Amino acid sequence: MWSTQQLNEYQENGFLLMKGLLSPRETGALNEQVPALLNGNDEEDGMHRAREKSGAIRSVFLAHRHSPAFKELARHPKILGPVQQILKNDVYIWHSKINVKDAFEGAVWLWHQDYGYWIKDGVGPRLLSVMVFLDPSTLNNGCLMLASGSHRWGNLPHYSDTVTTGYNQWCVEIDSLKKMLREEMIHPITGNPGDVLFFDSNLLHGSGHNMSPLPRKSMILVYNDVDNKPRAVESPRPDWVVSRQYDVVK
Repeated sequence: MWSTQQLNEYQENGFLLMKGLLSPRETGALNEQVPALLNGNDEEDGMHRAREKSGAIRSVFLAHRHSPAFKELARHPKILGPVQQILKNDVYIWHSKINVKDAFEGAVWLWHQDYGYWIKDGVGPRLLSVMVFLDPSTLNNGCLMLASGSHRWGNLPHYSDTVTTGYNQWCVEIDSLKKMLREEMIHPITGNPGDVLFFDSNLLHGSGHNMSPLPRKSMILVYNDVDNKPRAVESPRPDWVVSRQYDVVK
């Protein structure tokens, strides 16, 4: 569980990076299962894979349902405990994804708030993302960048970008970025396998292209308050991105 100081830091900045939260043994067990998850077939294993324009894997969804190591990760007490502290309720998995930035190929994620996507799914902002580093994250291999304190801005106007990458990105409008974002707010999040980042659903974030020979993989688990289940909406997104399984994580 987190201390009062850690909780206050999270509330102030909208994120908290916990260095070395997972042991090398735990991180190694996760990485052992990654190649099979990346190379699987959606129709055969029930997962979903998004790709770059080059064909390289960009994201693999639902590892927490199909991989024993990632199932255990979702209920790890060092992760679940702080999540429950922050949301002050039981939670279920909204979705999970292994994000991949292959060496030289991993493309950008434009500035966005995750809730910019999720507000359209009929939920409030009571969701929390947890990123587990599976590889080193460096300035050169497209590390995540966060705008400290931006979670207090509320939901910003977003637009759909279908050009920059092979994945339809819902991004914050440039005019809003010019008005709100300052250089000194931007924090590059570098670290090592086993580091774990917790961040708010309204926190502004993005990442650059992988310009390095080092790949960057991470597992993102998104937890939702059990009392924040999605309402009915027009054109609901599929289960791999908006789960219809509401089992409480224990």
